Amino acid sequence: MSKHSPRLAGIRPVGAIVLASVALLLLLGTLAAAILASREQSRTHILSTFALRGTSSATFVSEFVTQQAAREQQAAQELLSDPQPSPQRFHDVVAAFGSGAAVLLDSRGRLLDIAPAAPSLLGRSIASRYAHLTAAEHGETGVSNVVPSAARKTPVTAIAVPFPTPRGRRVFSTAYSSSNSPLGRFVQHTIAYHEHEVFLVDGNGHLIAASPNTAAMTLASADPKLALAAARKALGSVAGAKTPTTFTSTRVPGTPWRMLIAVPDRRLFASIAGWTRVVPWIVLALVSVLGTLLVALFARSLTDRARLSALSRELEQTARTDSLTGLLNRRALTEHLTRACAHARRRGEPLSVLLIDLDSFKETNDRFGHEAGDHVLCAIADCMRDALRVDDIYGRWGGDEFLVAMPATDQEQAQTTAERLDRFARDAKLGHIGLPDGIPFSVGAATATESAPLELVRAADIALYEAKAASHAETDLSRR
Repeated sequence: MSKHSPRLAGIRPVGAIVLASVALLLLLGTLAAAILASREQSRTHILSTFALRGTSSATFVSEFVTQQAAREQQAAQELLSDPQPSPQRFHDVVAAFGSGAAVLLDSRGRLLDIAPAAPSLLGRSIASRYAHLTAAEHGETGVSNVVPSAARKTPVTAIAVPFPTPRGRRVFSTAYSSSNSPLGRFVQHTIAYHEHEVFLVDGNGHLIAASPNTAAMTLASADPKLALAAARKALGSVAGAKTPTTFTSTRVPGTPWRMLIAVPDRRLFASIAGWTRVVPWIVLALVSVLGTLLVALFARSLTDRARLSALSRELEQTARTDSLTGLLNRRALTEHLTRACAHARRRGEPLSVLLIDLDSFKETNDRFGHEAGDHVLCAIADCMRDALRVDDIYGRWGGDEFLVAMPATDQEQAQTTAERLDRFARDAKLGHIGLPDGIPFSVGAATATESAPLELVRAADIALYEAKAASHAETDLSRR
């Protein structure tokens, strides 16, 4: 009979617990990675949306400049195409655009008129001094950086447009001061974001407009750290800012300008900050606790099942084993014998049974006590383990009787086995309990191919009775 080792029985629950723990760790790791990935994805999306905000703002400014240029061109073509436009009409056009400074150039780039009035400059060619006037002379709309006005040298930003006349192409340019211009109002009111700083900067870093408004002339003086960061990249963080800040810098199409937008990170990333940032980790912690409890309960369940299984096997083993000798008991012997008889009947093989009864056992018990009798029973059990084959079925039948079932064994082989067992029993050293010649026993043998278990045992019992009777007769004759 094979027996399950407790150590081997415990491997499966431990392995299952380890697998459950690994699965929980993998799940928690996956969730943590998903939270981090989701947070990073959200951050990337916010930055992308923020950059798009800068692009849309730059597009608004570009459209404003384009529309302003189109209005200037239309007004100039309608009102300033005369061979010699009147100064009053020129100043009315300039006033209509809210401009503080303007110039009108003829087809050769000479000043036809200027505002504020500067008679000494009339007739002079000034286009070469200004890139936006030069561009307009070549038929393109010109947008300037912050430049000194032609009349009073005050800082202005100008839009120059070419327009056709009967006397050739002329150029009309309006200029706006940084402190009070349509661009400033456009940035202040149209491109306004809560807690954002918006800067419209020319190609040289001079401020054209800002929101909120500032008296600084350049970006470097308004926000030196932002100016330094924007010079290096178009989107990122402002290094060294007192409040962590993110910015985006976008070219304004059709102009040499840039649109800069800066916003504190606490505002920009508000949707993934505070409780929003903590909640997924709280959920993960709850999942970890619940998962740990489930693994603990699972481990407890498996441990209890393993313990119950081991106890069940132990009880089963106890129910089938003789507690004194460790051999099979009568119940187990009956089950094995039934299967052995069925096997022998199917294969047509002989099955032999030995029924053994210990001689002088009662006398040993009466003289030396039950402990000595138990010693004899254990000794004969050891002899059976040594003398019998692995395939043989043997155990304690009851009291001082033992039964041996030997599959595929005929009568002669059974007799040989009985003699071998007798030799082992005779060699047992039990002189201290009155058995100097070993353990005497009587044996009855029966062999059959097609026989019921009880019939085979009954036949062996009859043979045992006959063997005992013959032994008693010999003993009586020897005494006479």
